Amino acid sequence: MLSSGCKTLSLKADKKEEPPAEAKAAPETPAMKIPIGTVHLVDTAGNFVLIRSSRMLMIEPDTLITVFDDRGEIAATLKVSPARKGSFLTADILSGIPKTGQQAVMDYDPAKRSDPASAGGTGQGAASDIQVLE
Repeated sequence: MLSSGCKTLSLKADKKEEPPAEAKAAPETPAMKIPIGTVHLVDTAGNFVLIRSSRMLMIEPDTLITVFDDRGEIAATLKVSPARKGSFLTADILSGIPKTGQQAVMDYDPAKRSDPASAGGTGQGAASDIQVLE
């Protein structure tokens, strides 16, 4: 009888370990689209745009931004450059033709932002590499 009791306890223990493993895998959150501002200026000769952002987000250089037209269709894809002044940030045009007044949106992945090293701390240390717009 003692051995059957031990088997029952060990089976119960095995069953208890499985659900937490499944629960840990399930809460992965997908990347979200976050509006960051509107296109304020388009410089086709320099192949860049200025985006006026109402949010003071720490947007890292090389972050991809999607610009949407009035119909909600993708108008352009941009890549954030290190230059920033006040509420304006600069981005290089990778594809498409952005126009002033169009909405700029970035993908936000909470899993990537949870790492303190990726939260913008490295960009502050290289202040000599950052250009300031005037």
